[in-house]
Amino acid sequence: MYLSVFTLNVWGLKYFGKNRSIRIRKLAKVLIDNKYDIVCLQELWCEDDFEHLKNTCKERFKHSHYFNSGMLGSGMCIMSHYPIIDIHYHSFLLNGYLHMLFHGDWFGGKGIGLCCININGLIVNVYTTHLHACYNPSHDKYEKHRILQAFETANFIRLTSVGSDLSILAGDLNSEPNNICCKLIEKGSNMKDCYSMCVTNKIEWTFNHPRNSYKNTKEPTYRIDYIMYKSNENNIVQVEEHRHSLPPRIPGINISYSDHESIEAIFKISSNKKNFKDDLRDDKKELIKDDLFKIIQMSQLKLNEHSTNNLSFVLLLLLGIALSSLTYFKIFIFSYCNYIFVMLIFTVILAWIYIYVVNSIEKNCIKGSCSQMKTVFCLNDN
Repeated sequence: MYLSVFTLNVWGLKYFGKNRSIRIRKLAKVLIDNKYDIVCLQELWCEDDFEHLKNTCKERFKHSHYFNSGMLGSGMCIMSHYPIIDIHYHSFLLNGYLHMLFHGDWFGGKGIGLCCININGLIVNVYTTHLHACYNPSHDKYEKHRILQAFETANFIRLTSVGSDLSILAGDLNSEPNNICCKLIEKGSNMKDCYSMCVTNKIEWTFNHPRNSYKNTKEPTYRIDYIMYKSNENNIVQVEEHRHSLPPRIPGINISYSDHESIEAIFKISSNKKNFKDDLRDDKKELIKDDLFKIIQMSQLKLNEHSTNNLSFVLLLLLGIALSSLTYFKIFIFSYCNYIFVMLIFTVILAWIYIYVVNSIEKNCIKGSCSQMKTVFCLNDN
């Protein structure tokens, strides 16, 4: 039995995703023509775009689900040629900061989505996720958020994949292969990267690819999009193909389908007559201890960072709101200088409360996740 899985970050930001409408329309056509079995999409922020894809591709993908979450939606969907028999979504504990308006991850309600699919009697858990973006590699203030999201992803897959014949993760991890986030997901959930498991692999990079029309020539290329998998002891799964299945440009138009590259993995699934069993809780745990200790240490070291590096922005924002309110309502009980003094104090107090709340939530989430890591993977501090 063969199974084709496709994933793409479609760059579907309303007003900011260049040529979004035409790219989505052309994507719908190619999804039908290529006859994938399962499609996972990220950054599909406009539900109208999802509805267009759903309605246009309904003959091929009779079953589909959009994961609604947060203020703007998760931006993720799964479309399947086979029946979806169960659905679940887990929102990440930490996902950026409210006041970082131009980054916007906080508003997206990111998490990990699961669709349980019945493929001719084979139960396949299909997961899709989109971890927090890295906006400045030299000063990545969201690294600890991404680490915790990776742990939540690994934990969610580990807990929900019990009983499935095959589990597949497809999405944008915003982390390169040697990054601790990818290692945590792979080893923490016992997943295998199709890139390393396919002898005919044709994937090089998935973001800022030299062939992409939206590439930034000043930035390096990255492989941050993945398809990973694991199977139970009753099945043998081989990765027959791992490739970019879309052309560099939309036919007849000199633009790419997205600023990311697509990935298609074709799996060959057969019965495991030898009934080989691979258990994470045995000797494999020894192989991941060093990486997990690094994650814990990194997270704990960062607890004391980033407490005030956005304070100036918050102060200015609150001060602007306060002064604008004064001008609008024309409340002149004191002199103008007294107003400024009162508003400065008021702004500082509000900013302190905001920073305290944000840091407290962040600290407790990190502390709780570190404790979980130690318990789940039987780690000791010694």
